[in-house]
Amino acid sequence: ARNVRAEYDLRRRGLCASPRPMVLYASREVHSSVQKAAELLGLGSEALRLIPVNADFEMDVDALESAIAADRAAGAYPFCVVGCAGTVNTGAFDDLERLADLCRREAMWFHVDGAFGALAALAPDLRPLVRGMEQADSVAFDLHKWLYMPYEAGCILVRSEEEHRRAFSLVPDYLAHGTGRGLASGSTWWTEYGPQLSRGFRALKVWMSVKAHGIDAFRRLIQQNVDQARTLADLVDREPELERLAPAPLTIVCFRYVAPGLDEAQFSALNAELLAEIQERGIAVPSNVLIGGKAGLRVAITNHRSRREDFELLVREAVRLGREMVTAGG
Repeated sequence: ARNVRAEYDLRRRGLCASPRPMVLYASREVHSSVQKAAELLGLGSEALRLIPVNADFEMDVDALESAIAADRAAGAYPFCVVGCAGTVNTGAFDDLERLADLCRREAMWFHVDGAFGALAALAPDLRPLVRGMEQADSVAFDLHKWLYMPYEAGCILVRSEEEHRRAFSLVPDYLAHGTGRGLASGSTWWTEYGPQLSRGFRALKVWMSVKAHGIDAFRRLIQQNVDQARTLADLVDREPELERLAPAPLTIVCFRYVAPGLDEAQFSALNAELLAEIQERGIAVPSNVLIGGKAGLRVAITNHRSRREDFELLVREAVRLGREMVTAGG
């Protein structure tokens, strides 16, 4: 995205030759890897504009448009928008269709961070969530998250093969290929599509799993995980001592234990202790989350072995342990 949308030959001249600062945009809910990418690319974290979200934790596209206009007026060069297909905290989906339209109008690169949610496209009932993703210039997603693969198995798809290759290709004499004969006879070398020259065959485990089980098995399991998240959200909503912290459109359910007479600092301490107890007792492995200043537990369901009784146990134990802690804290 940086190299393709730059106003000059960035690979040859470097960022120091940029006539104006390059900036990119994502929602405040975007994964921290996007900031890290901006830093690694030499843009700096200040180049990443974090856009507010609505009540469903989706990017406010009107605010995005205003931010782009303000940056252009200030002499900056907007070059990329990152849309989320399943945010890390809540599983929210940005309006990808609207973002795609905006990027076309503004001549900007449209990238979709689909680490958590891109594979929803495999399940027919979930495809509306990712509508617009097919218009992206690039899509990244993790097969170790929602295709049940062992770590690590990340994937990126780039619309333009030529632009992808041009961003990375460097072929010295000792890596010449496409000769028609011998070990270097092939015209496609993966060294031209990324920073690594030597790398492992990460795709093998993915290919073998799909060949062994069939893609329909993964469709069913993905839908099963979403149904399980809805079940967990319903179980949480039924408990007066539990408070759900966000909608659950995908496979992530966030909640906390609540009790009368506690302030936010006490709620945070209580739920941090509750999280540790649940983990250390081997009940479940939720992670921590902070949403709207409220600390809680985050359950991301991407296990093909999960069953309803697992979620019933989690809710039951969260309530029991929460009560014990409040009583002990007296």
